[in-house]
Amino acid sequence: MDGWRLLRKVIPWLLLAVLALYIITGFGITEFRTVEAITFGLLSKNLSFRIHDALAVPFIVLLVVHIVLPYIVNKKRGV
Repeated sequence: MDGWRLLRKVIPWLLLAVLALYIITGFGITEFRTVEAITFGLLSKNLSFRIHDALAVPFIVLLVVHIVLPYIVNKKRGV
């Protein structure tokens, strides 16, 4: 498996994981009592906010790479 194929498989899964964390931490900010109870106190409102804030840049970068990567791969192959 070449590097492009591996990237085409890894990037969507990473994007999905970051998106899921982004949604969970956003929910942890707005509905912190529920999320704290579900996570047994591990994900507090403060921690949710810090994680949510830190995930903004990786989410945008992965989204852009996910959108642009097929065009780069096709151009590299000459398609």
